[in-house]
Amino acid sequence: MKKIVKVLFCLVAIVALASCGSNKLPEWADTEVLTENARVLIDALNDFDYEGVAKIYNNPAVDASTFEASGKTVESLGAFEDYGDVSFASGKTDDGKEFVRVIQIANYESGKLTYTVSFFEDGAVAGFFVKQ
Repeated sequence: MKKIVKVLFCLVAIVALASCGSNKLPEWADTEVLTENARVLIDALNDFDYEGVAKIYNNPAVDASTFEASGKTVESLGAFEDYGDVSFASGKTDDGKEFVRVIQIANYESGKLTYTVSFFEDGAVAGFFVKQ
């Protein structure tokens, strides 16, 4: 039984180390700037400024109505209190374009939300997701 636990522990450790190693951020990624840019987008959603969110997102396939369901989720948790932990991950689109994800926890009166905001090197928003 002890051998099985040791083997499982080693496997988990190897997987964790491998995923950390492959998640190195690109040289252009300034985590302070990326965090601030993500929070600007999150703050706009917290203010229920769907037009503002759509303007920052800057994608012709996305309009203000796209963010209304997320706004209802925010509203259901009460007033925004503060930001919690933030982490980062990198990735590439199918055509090889590099991006960085900012994973930001936000605390509200009645719970927490996890925001994932992805940015391309030029600062353009690559994605914006909210998860309860």
